[in-house]
Amino acid sequence: MLNQQCAILTVIDSYIQPLLIHVLSTDKLGVCCKTIEIDSMSSSCGKVQGDRFKLSIPYAKQNLTWNVLFDSQCPEMGPDFVFNDNTFLADMDVDALSAKVPSLAKWNPNDENALLNVLRELLSCYKQHQVQLLQKQARLQLEYNMLMNSGEVKTEDVEVILLPSSSKPTEARFLISLSVDVSQLEIRTCKSESDIAMLLVTFSGTDWSRITPQLYFSKSLEESLSGTGELHLPHFPSDTYLLRYIPKVKKYIAGKVNSVVQSLKRRRDYIAACSFIHHKCLLEYDSINCKYVTFLVCVDDFFACVHIRFPFGFPQEPPLVELRSIYHLTQRTAYSERLKYPYDVSWSPKFMVERLCQTIYSYLQTFKFNSIKNCSGNQS
Repeated sequence: MLNQQCAILTVIDSYIQPLLIHVLSTDKLGVCCKTIEIDSMSSSCGKVQGDRFKLSIPYAKQNLTWNVLFDSQCPEMGPDFVFNDNTFLADMDVDALSAKVPSLAKWNPNDENALLNVLRELLSCYKQHQVQLLQKQARLQLEYNMLMNSGEVKTEDVEVILLPSSSKPTEARFLISLSVDVSQLEIRTCKSESDIAMLLVTFSGTDWSRITPQLYFSKSLEESLSGTGELHLPHFPSDTYLLRYIPKVKKYIAGKVNSVVQSLKRRRDYIAACSFIHHKCLLEYDSINCKYVTFLVCVDDFFACVHIRFPFGFPQEPPLVELRSIYHLTQRTAYSERLKYPYDVSWSPKFMVERLCQTIYSYLQTFKFNSIKNCSGNQS
């Protein structure tokens, strides 16, 4: 994200630049797995370098728009803020604000984290403001209080917001960071500390009885679970509560994780069976993700490659098997055919491979004939 803001950072006031760099390079501020972005920038005194900018801050799957106003002629003074929510900090006195946002009251222009600290404290104030608004709605108040008193989640793992920001909201959102065990997942593209599952529950309708749950994963976790199919969250009845629904979602995620683990184990066992049966003819295989394996077969001095690729639904779905000629080309690509063969998910990986090989060897003469027939006019 910081690289995307380079053009903006070249025209910003030199005093403000390090403050803004620390804000934009922060991976996570609150529950959301998104970074803060700059929407626009301007100058307070007509200079080329900007000292006023609009930040888009992720919160409860919304983007809060906060205007940050510096005065480059008085760098020792802290920034002013203009919020897109007119109800936020509307009636707070100076002493209360100083207590809640001490990094602004005791602004330190030499601290590169000064602006980031102020934003953290203001975001905490904004969440408290939304929780107070929540207390005016009986159903939502009960939901939040039950959740906070249960020990199921921590206060810092929940963000709430009422929309629109007026006296008559029509929608309430609860964004909850779920603690889930993903230690069984072996293939990781990022550190496990970055793995986050977030449950967004939207309440609307009369008495907040229309409830829509949505599940989001951090990028690293989404990549790991990408082979488990579409998300189909458990139903959220209007007469139940978040406190009782969250364990169901955690169980659902645990099932997804287990599905990935079992699929990897079965793929690994399948490739091991291929290696055992065709150990002298094994050409290549995916030793990390176990997504494919290729080996050589021969009948009557005719050789062909067998390329096996595992679909996302394996072992419920059979592997995709393709025969490839090593002699014949079609449009500069090896002549190939997709092979149909008997398959049963209850079979052991070794028996799966044995049945596949029976089909391959019984079909290889036909494949030889087809490759010669279809490529007779092409250069071998």
